Amino acid sequence: MGRRWAEVIRFVGVGWYIAVCIVLGVLGGRWLGQKLDGSSSEAILIILGLLLGLVVAFFGVYRMLRPIMSEKQNNDKGIS
Repeated sequence: MGRRWAEVIRFVGVGWYIAVCIVLGVLGGRWLGQKLDGSSSEAILIILGLLLGLVVAFFGVYRMLRPIMSEKQNNDKGIS
């Protein structure tokens, strides 16, 4: 039962990681756009921040889930 909860907590952490990456990307783009004093540049920088946050989130989640996936494959093959 304890192992199951550890997996649940790990996946909740992954969800928070995705949310934080996206929010920080958007807020960073907005902040930078406001510093440059341009409404059109602010919108572009918010979108770029969002894309950067998504890319960082994707690679971070991949790195977090890779050990889980390899552990699952090893268990399926009977390797301890």
